[in-house]
Amino acid sequence: MPGITEEWKIFRDGQQLEYFIKISGFENKMQTWRPGREVWSKVFCHGESEFSVDIYPNGNEKRNKKHISVYLVNRNDWDVKVHVNFSIGRHYRKEYHKIGANSSMGWERFCEHQDILADTALDAEGKLTTTVTISAIWEEVICDGKVTKKLLEETKEDVEDLKSEITDLKKEIKSLTSKTESGRKETKKMLPETQNELTCLRSEVADLKDDMKTLLSQFKSFGNTSNRASSIPCPECPICFEEMKPPMRIVQCKAGHLICSICQSKPEIICCPTCKQEF
Repeated sequence: MPGITEEWKIFRDGQQLEYFIKISGFENKMQTWRPGREVWSKVFCHGESEFSVDIYPNGNEKRNKKHISVYLVNRNDWDVKVHVNFSIGRHYRKEYHKIGANSSMGWERFCEHQDILADTALDAEGKLTTTVTISAIWEEVICDGKVTKKLLEETKEDVEDLKSEITDLKKEIKSLTSKTESGRKETKKMLPETQNELTCLRSEVADLKDDMKTLLSQFKSFGNTSNRASSIPCPECPICFEEMKPPMRIVQCKAGHLICSICQSKPEIICCPTCKQEF
C-alpha cells in the first residue's frame, strides 16, 4: 500500500515463499482506525497464482474491534490449496486451506491489541512486521481458458482497428470526391494525380477488407472453444482412465502429474498415484 507499507519476499527451496509486510504507524492505526478499514499489500505470485494480504488494524468489523484481522486473498479465477503461516510478533497461526477463486481465508481475531503492545511486536518507530509463508501450493488447471480469452481479446482489438482505418479512408475518399466536383478547372490539372490517389486508396480499402475478413474468421474459430478443444489431444486420468476433456477440471500434484478432479475428491485418493506426493 503506497506510503504505508514496505514489502519484500524470499523464496526458499523453490517451494516456499516468505512475504514480509512492514506497516508504519501501526499503533496509531490500532487506536484511530474504524473497524473494517484495512491495509492491503501489493499483489505477489507463487507458481502461476497471484495473492495479496489484507490486514485490519482494528478488526474487520465492529464485533472484532480491538483485535487484528488478517486474510490471504486468492486473486485468481481458479481454486488453490496452500499451507499458509501468518506471524505477527510472537503470535503465529498456520493452516492448510482451500481458497476459492477470487476469495480469501484468514483469522478475524488473529490477536488482541493488548498482546501486540505487551510483547513489543512494534519496533522503535511504531512499525509492525507481518510475515506470510506459503508452501505446498495446489493449483487448479483450466484448459487453455486464459490463452483463448487473451487471443479473442487481441483479435477483437485488431478488428476494431481495421474498422477505424476503413472509416478514415472512406472520409478521405469522400473529401477528395467533393473537391473534384467543386473545382472543375483545378480538377483538370490535378485529375490524374487525384485518380491515382483514389485508385491507391481503393486498393488499400480492398486489402483492409480482406484482412478484416481473415481476422473475423480467426475470431470465430477462437470463439468456438468446443471445436478447438476437440482437436487438441486430452490427457488421460491414471485412475479412471477417462480422457480429461473440457469442461472437466484437472488437478496436478507438486511434480506436475495430472488426475481428474472427480478422482482427486475421492477419500481413498490421498496422494498422486504416479509419484506418491501430495496434491
